[in-house]
Amino acid sequence: MENTAIKDKLNAFELPSYEEIPDVGLYLEQVARYINGPLAGFPEMKVTPSMISNYAKAKLFERVNKKTYTREQIATVFFITIAKSVLSIEYVRTALVLFRSKNYSIQKGYEYFRQELQNAVSVFYEAPAKRSSSAATEDEKMLKNVCTAIAHKMYLERYFEILQNTMNEPEEKHNKKDK
Repeated sequence: MENTAIKDKLNAFELPSYEEIPDVGLYLEQVARYINGPLAGFPEMKVTPSMISNYAKAKLFERVNKKTYTREQIATVFFITIAKSVLSIEYVRTALVLFRSKNYSIQKGYEYFRQELQNAVSVFYEAPAKRSSSAATEDEKMLKNVCTAIAHKMYLERYFEILQNTMNEPEEKHNKKDK
């Protein structure tokens, strides 16, 4: 038996495109409400104004100008809010630094993230012909997805460990030369 409530919630999930994000300068409370809108069905991804302030203080995105947030900053907060549900804030920071170092525009990075997340969410209820275990019960699908989530988290933890070590190596070599 398929759980239609889960299917409906996942099928309804959609982040705004980059161009749909307001670029009129939203205040902190407005940013939190805006981001929480598409994430309303997923309380594990809820963001508060104080969380956004903490991200700003931690310099996860460019400094806020005149207490208003730009489209780029809001797109970055979307990424942080969603990614922190599976990554530590330090790994989120590492991902942001990586994208900036590769000269990804925030627009390009956000759009790629948005589309890939939408694709990933949509596979849970693909037509049976596309799934290898079409006869699986809803409970078996859930268990398979738990395993997939664990495997993905295991991969991501190792990936970011290596990435952080690689990013710190030039800094360590530089510090040794200064001594």
